[in-house]
Amino acid sequence: MSDVRTRSVLRNRALTGALLALALAGCGGHGLLSPRFVAVHNAMAAMGMAQTGSISEGSLEHGAKVRFDVPLEAGHCYTFVALGSSGVRDLDLRILGEDDTELGRDVTHDPQAAAQACPRAAGTYHVELTMSGGQGGYAVSSWEGAAGRSSGGRVSAGVASSGGDGEGTCQSPLPLALGAPAHGDTTGGANALSPSCIQGGTAPERVYEIQIEQRAQLVADLSTGYDGALYLRAQCGAGEDIACNDDAGGSTTRSHVDATLDPGTYYLVVDGYGDAAGTYDLVVQATPLRALSAVCGAADALPLGQPVSGTTEGSQDYFQATCGGGARAPDHVYRLDITQRSRLRVRQESNHDGVLYMRRSCAEPTSEFACNDDLGDTRHSEIRTVVDPGTYFVYSDGYSGGDQPASGSYTIRADTAPEAGGSAAGETCQAPLALRSGTAAQIDTFEAGDDYSGSCGGQGAPDVVYGFDLTARSRVEVRVANPAFTGAMYVQRTCGDTSTEVACGAFTPGARAADAPPQLDTILPRGHYVLVIDGANAEEFGSAEITLQVSDVAALERACAAAPLLHPGHTENGTTVGGQDRFHASCAEGTASNDVMYRLRLTRRSTVRISMSSDFDGALYLRRDCTDGATEVVCNDDTGDNRHSQLDTTLDAGTYFVFVDGFRSGNQGSYSLDVQVTRP
Repeated sequence: MSDVRTRSVLRNRALTGALLALALAGCGGHGLLSPRFVAVHNAMAAMGMAQTGSISEGSLEHGAKVRFDVPLEAGHCYTFVALGSSGVRDLDLRILGEDDTELGRDVTHDPQAAAQACPRAAGTYHVELTMSGGQGGYAVSSWEGAAGRSSGGRVSAGVASSGGDGEGTCQSPLPLALGAPAHGDTTGGANALSPSCIQGGTAPERVYEIQIEQRAQLVADLSTGYDGALYLRAQCGAGEDIACNDDAGGSTTRSHVDATLDPGTYYLVVDGYGDAAGTYDLVVQATPLRALSAVCGAADALPLGQPVSGTTEGSQDYFQATCGGGARAPDHVYRLDITQRSRLRVRQESNHDGVLYMRRSCAEPTSEFACNDDLGDTRHSEIRTVVDPGTYFVYSDGYSGGDQPASGSYTIRADTAPEAGGSAAGETCQAPLALRSGTAAQIDTFEAGDDYSGSCGGQGAPDVVYGFDLTARSRVEVRVANPAFTGAMYVQRTCGDTSTEVACGAFTPGARAADAPPQLDTILPRGHYVLVIDGANAEEFGSAEITLQVSDVAALERACAAAPLLHPGHTENGTTVGGQDRFHASCAEGTASNDVMYRLRLTRRSTVRISMSSDFDGALYLRRDCTDGATEVVCNDDTGDNRHSQLDTTLDAGTYFVFVDGFRSGNQGSYSLDVQVTRP
């Protein structure tokens, strides 16, 4: 961790400036250091601090060290300052307890050093000075006072963990030494900040300041005696959290943040859930990272048409993305060379919650042009786009919105196809693919051309054609499961003739089960038809699973004709248990559960209210035509809660059909219906 040059920063930045100015002014042998210490003394006094020890002077060769014993009192903060002569290039200063436990340090590469310690117990402590670079004279002394006062706060490793006089706020953040535990108490702290991972709350917080002088990956772990939270910011009082965590590993007393940081000043905030406050222990580590130019220069080539496997375990978080919770997880970058304008598809399968994204410039986040977290599930990611000739960069990364950033093994494959397509199976009406009822068909429009379009989409997008025959008037349902792209599907009597379209439906990417509600549901007479699967636009292409379900509509019509009548003013009790899933609606995510239907007759124009209470997550809807979903008038899932549904509408005289159904799939049980009909 020595390459990550950090220091416990004194809250009053004037001290650092004074030391730098004095260091530049000094020259010659160590005897000339006395005037510089006079200037330091005056600067410290101006900050309200008093010198507590005499000046210790001496000379050290390169690599040598010296140790001084100093008596320190509990509840006080001491600042130790060391200055080197002109031959000194690097002085390191550490403050140690009786068992050599480190309380504070400054191991930056400078000819002067300053470190702070706030001991919790009185005793004899040690100041260790090491000549890490050069050789020559030194002088060391200590100060106590306002710049380091803790007012009894518990501190460790040179870090005041709590205290009075506004300590631990954005205006006066506590210094934090990396690698050493800090102890503190948020009780009595200010309540000025609100973390992004907790909504609301009035818990007090403590703010720590961290200096990062070289690009590094920072990991912070918080253990609390209460329901705590931890977050990291580049701007203390404003701006977004770089990372925020409430409960790590399901524990309300542990929080964890992990972030890649460029050189600069950062603020780590210990907070609480609600109004919780109490004691805590905080440990922050930083791991130096290679320069991005070196990582990008060593990027492996990603060959086209061949799967490449790897792992992000043991890697670092060099890159971030706009999806996947920021993708602040271990990652691996590949170089992809494209020789001509093409369609591009990059797929990733992983054993963890993977993230896949692409950039035009390896080290430039703003050059990202595609990012995908989950395609269907957390183990698959996919990018589909059209690219010009050039060099691109592909990143295998992990989701970082949970307790721990995701990492593990993965396989990536990149493929290209001509921009215009034209070589897919089922490309045109002259050679359609066969589609059989009840049998799932795997389709892929990646290499297809744009030949057709429908009323609900498909203009300019790749498409494929399927043919099917109906031997009798039938109900036709089409389901698209696990589509990788946004698209449309439409049925035509004559292939390619938009005027013969009889149905059109749309679909979007997602993990839709094969038994989910169909995206296209219509009744058609006997005859030959074509089903066209199309994209929403030129860059929407890919794979999907298509299922055609053909059923005899006569059976549905008989069931509709036999549906019992609803009587206004009377309660109807029933159950959907043991029924079938025959009908679907526009609400309750398609109502793919068992259903029951009723008829409602109106002799004149009326206002109708139908109320349902159920012991399951039910849904109600009303149609003019029992078997035709396009005649749906009104649909309601929840009224007040998921055990109640209600329809309110005004209808002309006629016969209508009322359906009792369930939310999504698998929701069934007992219900009670109440129907009220009044004049409008």
